[in-house]
Amino acid sequence: PSDIKRPWLNIGEVLRGDRIASSDYQLTMGQNSTCQVLCTHKMSEQATKEAQRLVSQNYLVEWIVDKLPGATVFLSRKSNSSTKQKIYEPGFPIGRYESETGRAYLNNHVDMHVVYEMRGESRHIVGFEVYPRSIFNGSGDCPSLDDPGADGLLLGSTESVTYSYSVHWIEDSSVRWNHRWDRYLSVTNPQVHWYAIFNSAVIIVLLSCIVSVIVMRMLNRDLTVFNEEEFRDDIEETSGWKLLHADVFRAPRYGGLLAPLLGTTVQVMYTFIATVALGMLGILSPSYRGGLLTTAIVLFLVLGCVAGYYSAHLYRTWGGGNWFKNSLMTATLVPTSLMAVQLLLNLFLWYRASSAAMPFSTILLLFVLWLLVELPLTLLGGWLGFRRPPYSEPSRTSAIPRPIPPQPKYLRLLPSILLSGALPFSVIFIELFFVFKSIWQDSFYYEYGFTLIVGLLLSLT
Repeated sequence: PSDIKRPWLNIGEVLRGDRIASSDYQLTMGQNSTCQVLCTHKMSEQATKEAQRLVSQNYLVEWIVDKLPGATVFLSRKSNSSTKQKIYEPGFPIGRYESETGRAYLNNHVDMHVVYEMRGESRHIVGFEVYPRSIFNGSGDCPSLDDPGADGLLLGSTESVTYSYSVHWIEDSSVRWNHRWDRYLSVTNPQVHWYAIFNSAVIIVLLSCIVSVIVMRMLNRDLTVFNEEEFRDDIEETSGWKLLHADVFRAPRYGGLLAPLLGTTVQVMYTFIATVALGMLGILSPSYRGGLLTTAIVLFLVLGCVAGYYSAHLYRTWGGGNWFKNSLMTATLVPTSLMAVQLLLNLFLWYRASSAAMPFSTILLLFVLWLLVELPLTLLGGWLGFRRPPYSEPSRTSAIPRPIPPQPKYLRLLPSILLSGALPFSVIFIELFFVFKSIWQDSFYYEYGFTLIVGLLLSLT
C-alpha cells in the first residue's frame, strides 16, 4: 500500500520479530466477494530469485483479522471417533516448490473464509481461514477460479504478476466466540505430555524414596550427637559424611559471586511461577500478541527486589560487609551477560536484515527499564535483606578447613555437573521441546497446566 499504517507494538511483539503493517485487502463484514484484483506487480530478476528462495525454504505469510491469524486448515480425526475436526495452523505458504524439478510456483490468489458467529443482530469473528492458489494470469484481470487444472504461476516465466483475492463470510454456530482459539491450540496431542509427566514422576518418586531412606537412617541420629557433644579429635572413628560435617556450612570461597547468582535464580523462579499462574488464570490470552514475553519481562524487572533481598541475606550470612556492591552485582551480573549474548546474536540478524533483529530503540528501552526499575528495586531489596540477621547454622563449622582427598574422575567438576544436571533435564526435556518449538516455529504454546506440573516435578529433583 502507498500509505502503510503500523500499529503500536509491545516489547514482546518486537522481541518475537512481529512487524505488523496494514494492507490493501478490503474486507467488509458480511459482504462476499467472488474475485477482486489487488494489483499487478512487475518482478525484476533479483526479486524473482528472492521469491524462489522464499518458496523453496517454505516461508509462510501471516495475516491478522480481529486479532486472529490467517490459518491453514487441516482435518484431524478425533480419538475413538469417526468424525473429523478442523485444526488451524497459523500462516499459509507463500508458494509451492517441486523438489524433483526445482520449480517454484507463487501463490498469487487467496480465497479467504471468514467464519463468524451470530449473537442477536451482531456478528463475531471466530475463524480466519486462508486457501492460497497459484494461477497463471497474463490478462491482468481476475483469473478463472472454476478450472481446478489451471496452470500455476511459475516463477521466472513472466515478469508481471497479478494478485487477486476472494472473500467468503461463513456462519458457524458450533464455534463460540470465547472458544475461538481452541482450533489454534489443539495442534499438539496432550497424551505426549501425560506420558512424559508420568515417566518423570515415576523416576523422581523412586529416587526420592531411596535417598530419603538413606538420609533418614544415616543422619537422624548422628546430627543430634554432633550438635550436642564436643568436637571429636579422634577422627579415625568417623567415616563418610561425618568427616565433612564441620565443613558443610563453611562460607564458600567465592561467596560474593555465588550470592548474586543464587538471588537471580530465585528471581527467575518467582518469575516462572507468576507467569504460569497468570497463564492458568486465562490472563495471558493468545489474542494478546507478545503478552507472554511482555509479562515475563515486567515480572522479572519487578522481582529484582526479591533477588536483592535473598542475595544480600546470603551475603551477610557468609560474612560479607558491602551490601551495595552485592546488590549492584545482583542487578548487573546475569542481565548484562544475557544482553551481551543477545547483542552478539543481534549483529548477525542485522547483517541478514531479519525482522527478528531488535531495533536500537528497543535496546535503549530495555536499558532504561533496567536502570529505572530493576536496579532501584534490587538495591532496595539488598538493603532490606542485609538488615536481617544471618541464617542460623544447624551444625558447628570448624576453624580449619579439612583437606579434600583426590577425587575419582566421575566426581570431578565437569563430570559431576553433567551427572547432577542429567536428571532435572530429563524431567523438563519434553515440555522444553514444545516451548522451544513454539518459539522457533512461531506457533502457539498454551499448555500452562503441563508447565506447572513439570515445574513442580523439577523442584522435587
